[in-house]
Amino acid sequence: MKKYSLFILLLLLISCVEDVNHKMIDTDIVNPDISQKTEITFKQLYDLHGNEIGKDTVVVGYVVSSDIQGNFYKEVFIQNTTGLSDIAPENPRMGMRIRVGIASASTKYALGRKVIINLEGLKRTTSNKLLTLGKPNGTYIKDILEFDLDTHILKTTEVAEVVPKPIELSNLTSSDLNTLVKIKDVHFKENQIGLPLSGLPTDDFNGLRTLVFCNTFRKDSILLETSNFADFSEEQIPNAQVDITAIYHISFDKEPILVLNQIEDLIPSGPYVNCSEIITPDLLITEVADPKVGTGEVARYVEIFNPTPNTVSLEGWNLVRYNKTSANNYSYIISLDDLSIAPNSTLLIANDALDDQTNKTWFETYFGFAPMISHSNIDGNGDDAYELIDPLNKVKDVYGVPNVDGTGSAWEYEDGVAVRKIDISIPNTVFDESEWQIKKNVPQLNIDGGNMDFTPGVR
Repeated sequence: MKKYSLFILLLLLISCVEDVNHKMIDTDIVNPDISQKTEITFKQLYDLHGNEIGKDTVVVGYVVSSDIQGNFYKEVFIQNTTGLSDIAPENPRMGMRIRVGIASASTKYALGRKVIINLEGLKRTTSNKLLTLGKPNGTYIKDILEFDLDTHILKTTEVAEVVPKPIELSNLTSSDLNTLVKIKDVHFKENQIGLPLSGLPTDDFNGLRTLVFCNTFRKDSILLETSNFADFSEEQIPNAQVDITAIYHISFDKEPILVLNQIEDLIPSGPYVNCSEIITPDLLITEVADPKVGTGEVARYVEIFNPTPNTVSLEGWNLVRYNKTSANNYSYIISLDDLSIAPNSTLLIANDALDDQTNKTWFETYFGFAPMISHSNIDGNGDDAYELIDPLNKVKDVYGVPNVDGTGSAWEYEDGVAVRKIDISIPNTVFDESEWQIKKNVPQLNIDGGNMDFTPGVR
């Protein structure tokens, strides 16, 4: 009787393990015929107006998650490509999460397996920019139950090698969500060295440990989420730099996270190197202008100066304009990413209003050269303050008093300009009127030149 029971148990186990060792077992898969179906891209699925999908629609991708070591539960992550790049401009590299009603999804869907998702009868959500599929459940979705999986997730014979996308923490974007990425030369916070990845009394269901990447003028971090039920939950955090390959995702608490498929994807790569104190370069605002121009014309600008002997990347820097009225309190952010300032040089940011006749900004029409960038948020009309924010999200320099209406104040520059005195080369987080030459109500700008009150680009 015991032998018979053991035989039945083994038979049941074998019947479940379809795809773990796919090269040896899955010899009877027949590629599904989708010739009568309409294939759409992940992007088209994401952009659908309705959450429920119509008839005869499929999407094709590759499995990039594995729960063999217990770090995922009732979910499969699918990516539309096994590679690093977009398939086409209209079909960017993307991933999705599918809710499934089985605890060991890898027994059906091996890492790298090409699958065809039959979307009919499913519903998608895009909360927190995460593309997720499941069965309709009112305004929400629920798991695709086991008896329905073969109807909706169709396996093909192809099993490909999935290549994780190499990327730095600071470059992760929403387009990388639900995809496999590789991040090199990071380390855990110093006070977490030696702790288990999960399973502490304070870890409710998952352990959250902080990974850090050091850059010259910034420090980036992200959470590594590990299930308390993962086989490697008790693995100790190494006293080393590490390379990590993981799924980029958003946690239940709406925080960016990485999730390991297996502990082997967390690889020590060298001695532990903690981040030194990050000191950002002393960039400063040197000119703020609200020139008087013709009706319907806007030539406002802000000048930023780099007094250092080094070119400074502005990755992570922002310029913020504050607009204060009697009823409202607004701030407008201008990202300076992808820009840099040469040594002892200026950066001009101007309003983006265009001269219809020349299709140039009004700034270029009046001053004869184009700003480095133009942006609608450069719209200070004489009573708006500006702050320069560094990559650590700290105020580096300021003009005016944020959240205060500057009308009638010492720093008002309506129809005029404020120029930083030439001997000021250190930024100030508190506005100091003595550092500035401020002029109001100067003569209207002249397209033919002679605008001597304004000196954009000259320091």
